[in-house]
Amino acid sequence: MASVKRRDLSVSGSSREEDQLIVTPLGAGNEVGRSCVYMSYKGKTVLFDCGIHPAYSGMAALPYFDEIDPSTVDVLLITHFHLDHAASLPYFLEKTTFRGRVFMTYATKAIYKLLLSDFVKVSKVSVEDMLFDEQDINRSMDKIEVIDFHQTLEVNGIRFWCYTAGHVLGAAMFMVDIAGVRVLYTGDYSREEDRHLRAAETPQFSPDVCIIESTYGVQHHQPRHTREKRFTDVIHSTISQGGRVLIPAFALGRAQELLLILDEYWTNHPELQNIPIYYASPLAKKCLTVYETYTLSMNDRIQNAKSNPFSFKVL
Repeated sequence: MASVKRRDLSVSGSSREEDQLIVTPLGAGNEVGRSCVYMSYKGKTVLFDCGIHPAYSGMAALPYFDEIDPSTVDVLLITHFHLDHAASLPYFLEKTTFRGRVFMTYATKAIYKLLLSDFVKVSKVSVEDMLFDEQDINRSMDKIEVIDFHQTLEVNGIRFWCYTAGHVLGAAMFMVDIAGVRVLYTGDYSREEDRHLRAAETPQFSPDVCIIESTYGVQHHQPRHTREKRFTDVIHSTISQGGRVLIPAFALGRAQELLLILDEYWTNHPELQNIPIYYASPLAKKCLTVYETYTLSMNDRIQNAKSNPFSFKVL
C-alpha cells in the first residue's frame, strides 16, 4: 500500500486520513495477472481494472477483494478487455456489495462480452469453482457504461477521462481528478504504433501521481521492422522446406496484427499465394466483425485504406 500527500497539504501528524491519497494494489502488485488497483482520496474511492490471475482457478484467481469494502467504491474503470484486466468483473458486479458505476470504452465493452463468454465455455473447472456464468455476464453488460476517448465524466465529485493506450483495440489510460489532484492509471500500453493501432497518447495534463504498467519496463525490444522480418523469414523458410507453421496467439488483438502482417507478405510474394492461412478460433468470425466495426478507433493506415483491411485475401 502506498500513500501520497497532496503537495499543498501539511505533512504534520494532524492531517486527516482522508487527506492522504491511498493506493492499494489488490492484484498485479508484484506479479503479472489479476490487475486491480484501489485508490481513495477525500472520501472518494476508485477501482482500476478487475482481472483474474491466469495461473489459478476459482476464488484463488481473484484479486484480494477481501481487503476492501466493495460498497464504498464509487467508480470502477476498466482499461481493456484482456482477462487479466477484466475477467473478474462479472463476479465483482454480481457477487459482492459493489453498487457503484463501471465504465469502459465502446470497443472494450463489445469484445469483453465475446471473451468472457468464451472464457466460461472453455474453463475446465467444476461448477462449484466457476466464478460466474453466462447469466452473470449478461447482467454485467447491463451495468457497464461506456466512455469515449477524451470525454470527461463526473461521478460523485470524481472527474475522469481517458486517452488512447495502444496495446489492443479500445484500450484506454484513465486520468482521474479528485479535488484538483490528478492520477493517471495507464493499464497496459504501447508507445509504438503498429499495423492497426495508434501509439499511446501523451496526456496533455501532467498527473500528480502516475500508476504505470511495467511488465517490460526494463526490457529492450528490437525495432518493429526487425521483429517482423524475423517472423516472416522463419515462416517463409519453413514453408519452402515443406513444413507447416502453427502460431499460438490470442484470438483478439495479437491475431489481427499478425494477420495484417501475413496478408501483406503473401500479397508481395506470389509464390506463397497457393498456401492457405487458417484463422482457427471459435471466436474468429465474431472477432473480425468487431474489428471491422471499430476501424475509426484505429490508426490512419487503417482508416485511409481503400478497402476493408480485415477482409483478408489469403485467409
